[in-house]
Amino acid sequence: MPSETMKLIWIAFWVLVAVGWSVLSFRWLQKNVSQINGAGGKKGALQKIVLRRVFLLTLIGVLLFLALKTEPAAAVAMALTVTAATWIQVWLYHKQTSAATSLKENNLGSN
Repeated sequence: MPSETMKLIWIAFWVLVAVGWSVLSFRWLQKNVSQINGAGGKKGALQKIVLRRVFLLTLIGVLLFLALKTEPAAAVAMALTVTAATWIQVWLYHKQTSAATSLKENNLGSN
């Protein structure tokens, strides 16, 4: 029975890591997008952003590998959690930007 308990603990640990990673990665991506807008799409800025994203993708691969080494079910749970958390964040971000855009359009139309 302790073995089953340890498996559940590992799965919970890697799910928490996945949620944290997803939130952190998405925040960095939002920051990068704002840098693109601020830089006017300069070539150097875009290259830095692409290199950061490749590095972050490699890091998530390492985390998935470590999860797989500790508990295979944890790696599956981690992959599903990262995917779901990212989709939720994208949906919330889209909802937020759509509301801001419609508010801005309403304010322009009332003048």
